[in-house]
This record gives sequence, C-alpha cells and structure tokens, in this order.
Amino acid sequence: MLDRTDQTADVSAVLPLRQSTGGSGSFLVAADDGKRYWCKPLNNQQGPRVPITEQIVARFGALIGVAVCEPQLVLLDGIVGYEFRAGRFVEPGWAHGSLAVQPVLETRALENRSDDDNRVRQAGFFALHDWLAGSDAQWLYDTSSDNMYFSHDHGFYLTGPNWTVDTLQQATAAEFSLGTDPGGLDAHELQRLAENLEALTGQELESSASKIPLSWPVTDDELSAAVSFADARREAVAARIRALVP
Repeated sequence: MLDRTDQTADVSAVLPLRQSTGGSGSFLVAADDGKRYWCKPLNNQQGPRVPITEQIVARFGALIGVAVCEPQLVLLDGIVGYEFRAGRFVEPGWAHGSLAVQPVLETRALENRSDDDNRVRQAGFFALHDWLAGSDAQWLYDTSSDNMYFSHDHGFYLTGPNWTVDTLQQATAAEFSLGTDPGGLDAHELQRLAENLEALTGQELESSASKIPLSWPVTDDELSAAVSFADARREAVAARIRALVP
C-alpha cells in the first residue's frame, strides 16, 4: 500500500550553478548536503510526468543494483524565480534531482566495455531498459575514472513521457530489448541481476514509489499501476537477462 507525503527527508537547493542547455530543461544546483544535483522540475520542457518517471525508474533501478545516478528529491523553495532556461523560472516545490557526476560525457552508445567495471555496470542497463520499458536510452561516462558508465535521463521509460495506466497495462508482456550487442557483459552480474529481480517484492516497490511527493501530479492509482507493471514483469525479464549469459 502506498504511503505518500510531502514531508520528505531529502535535500534543499541553496544555489543555482548552471542553466539548462539540454532539451529537458535540467539545471545544476548546489544543495544543503554539500552535493550538486541536476534538477528537473515539474515545469521542465518535456512535461510534468517526466520528473515522476525519472524518480520511479532511478529508485527501482537502485533496488536491483543498477548503476543509476543517485536520485534525490530536491526542494527548490530557496531559489524560486531563478531563470533555469530562457523564459522558464523555478517554482516552489520538489524537483527530481540526479547526483552530479563530473567530468562526464553523454552518449547513446554503450562502448568502452573493457574499461573500469563496465562489463558489470552495463549489464544493469540491459536489465533496466527491458524491465521498465526503456526508450530514448542515454548514459554518462566519467572521463576522469577510466570511462565509468552511469544510466541517466529515464524520462521516456515506462512506455513514454505521457504514460498512463492503460499504456502500462497494454505493455506488461512486451519485450523492451536494448537493441545493442550484449557481448562481453559480466556473466556473474547478469545472474545477480536476474536473481535480484526475482527476489524483489511488491512491498519494496510500493515503498520506493511512496517517495513520490503527494503534491506531484500523479495519483495513487497511477503509481500503483507502475508498481504492478514492474512487479508483473520481473520473472520474464529475469529469464531474458539469463539468456544473455555467454
């Protein structure tokens, strides 16, 4: 059962650092925990459903150990009025926050598999994309640490940026293959991901989805549909991930 609130335990923005330059309208802030976050507010350029999707996918991905950029809810009340993109201004309330990893480059190609521990990290991207109906897949790689990859920008997952209860239900049995070569992925990590998917419980998913602020424009029924979607897909996706083991 969902148990949402607006009294979250996450962080507050204290200083805007960089305006948006991308299509989504995310911007960089310094927060009161001493860290920096890329923030995607409800009035971003892609629509108010996108920050909701970002939170769900990153939090669900973390439950099975995928290398996502750490998600946070970032309270924007302290920087209201900041022009984060030409003609768009910060409004009060929570934004989706993604822990900043720098220096990084954004890519749509899963390369450098032999660098760092990318054979392990990239295995998780195959699992996440199939499990949560990935689309418009994008990643970051840290150029200061032997090209360490992170999954980010999940706003078009869950069947699309304007997903509904119906679109989720209609896609429950569908396969969302990443469509790129799985050669060289770590066999032990693929097995671990499959086991984690199988062991995950609906209660854990509900607890994670309950982090979505009550003030955000998504109903409990819609969030419950996202939980049911993820829960119903676990075993089939686990089987497909095992099938990638060389």
